[in-house]
Amino acid sequence: MSRPQWPDTLQPPQPAEVQVLLETFWTQLALLSDLLPRGQFLLAAEQIHALRQTVIQMMLALNGIQRPSTTNLNSYLGESQRIALEKTLLVPATDADAWVGQAVALVVIYRWYAPQLVAKFGLRYPQDQEDATWQKLVATLPNWPQQVTTE
Repeated sequence: MSRPQWPDTLQPPQPAEVQVLLETFWTQLALLSDLLPRGQFLLAAEQIHALRQTVIQMMLALNGIQRPSTTNLNSYLGESQRIALEKTLLVPATDADAWVGQAVALVVIYRWYAPQLVAKFGLRYPQDQEDATWQKLVATLPNWPQQVTTE
């Protein structure tokens, strides 16, 4: 079976960088606990974008590549990966519930990929960061779910 011709030179992911992605996700998510209650939707949009970028890098790492500098990202994601991410794209600017919905969708994607990356690269799952972030979000965002199941 021949491999597809990729438009970019691809490199394998570095485990230390994947570990940083696992931890960075929760640091980025925690910032929403301050931004959304204050109606800072422009900054919330930046954070959601940063979360999405982190998740994309995680998806690609699980596929065995670092994110290339490219104009062809869709070709590196499976259809279901692309569809899941596209569902997190558009939100009315002042609808805090929609922002929470986007963030929760990214959490679901993260929780699907993170354990696989931990196993594949022998990394540490940042459970302490997840727990602290979750407590902060529940305490500050009345519409943040108490728990999210991903199965």
